[in-house]
Amino acid sequence: MKFLKECPILIGIIVIAVILTVISFVCRGSVYEDYADEADPAKVPALAVVFKAARDQVFPWSGTSGDETASVDGTDAIQGGDGTDADVITEEGDVTAEGQADEAADDTDQGASWLYGDVYGDVSDNDVSGNEAEPETYEFTEVDDDYFTDALFIGDSRTVGLSEYCEPLDEKATFYSKVSLTIYTVMDKEFVKTDEGKISVDAALRENQFGKIYIMLGLNEIGTGDTEYFINAYEEVIDRIVELQPDAIIYIQGIMHVTAEKANGDKNFNNEKINERNEALAQLADQKKIFYIDMNEAVDDEDGNLDKSLSFDGVHLKASSYERWYEFLLHNAIVR
Repeated sequence: MKFLKECPILIGIIVIAVILTVISFVCRGSVYEDYADEADPAKVPALAVVFKAARDQVFPWSGTSGDETASVDGTDAIQGGDGTDADVITEEGDVTAEGQADEAADDTDQGASWLYGDVYGDVSDNDVSGNEAEPETYEFTEVDDDYFTDALFIGDSRTVGLSEYCEPLDEKATFYSKVSLTIYTVMDKEFVKTDEGKISVDAALRENQFGKIYIMLGLNEIGTGDTEYFINAYEEVIDRIVELQPDAIIYIQGIMHVTAEKANGDKNFNNEKINERNEALAQLADQKKIFYIDMNEAVDDEDGNLDKSLSFDGVHLKASSYERWYEFLLHNAIVR
């Protein structure tokens, strides 16, 4: 008792260290998996994993859906339905199928109004004759599979699913996607596989040039910070990509909605917050090099929620539903 009274701070430090050590072991197979793999337990104390992850804004509660800093991709695997006929997204960013998912509702009833749209560029300076020049116009147009030969897709588990379940796109495009990826970690996290090992997106973009870059990130970040904080981070990433890929057309893809059931039962992952952030994301487009596209038109129901018939868990698409996303991309492309 005398020791406790004389050294309360030391006791507190010891208790905290023990708690953090326990947390690092408990979460070693989930949110701290990547950090644990990189740390040698013989040289680095277990609690160091907690601090390293916190630096990247990854916390123990990042794997739960109801917390203020929740992540829908934080768990090792996401499985839908009854566990027998579901799409499974694994911790390494690979998507496998344990049986084919149920077919989506009849697409013919959905119409095709979401397929087309147009966007306009800025107004150029007056021409030499003194007459005001016509503004440069960019019109979304339909393309074929070859359009994606030099395309890169960056995203979280939803983009992982696009690569796995959309074979025509996966055969043409490159994917830098990973479960739990966020706008806060996308450039520095080392997950892009090369012959020499894993490197960051920033390093990969320095080594490879692309004609088009598609980005869909933002759902895992819903519970972290406000919209301004999120957009500032997103803008920094865009600026860096523009610097590294000066010739690429950059597509900011709006965050995909969740189903009404998911939205109504979750204070973080709901479509009201998603729409607020999508509106802010649209403002980052300059209509010259950076374009905003919203594929929600292809998968939403009449109330503006993700159609429940297209999803196995209220958040991710069924295998058969990714074709809608792909068709939207084919009909909403910029050709310069």
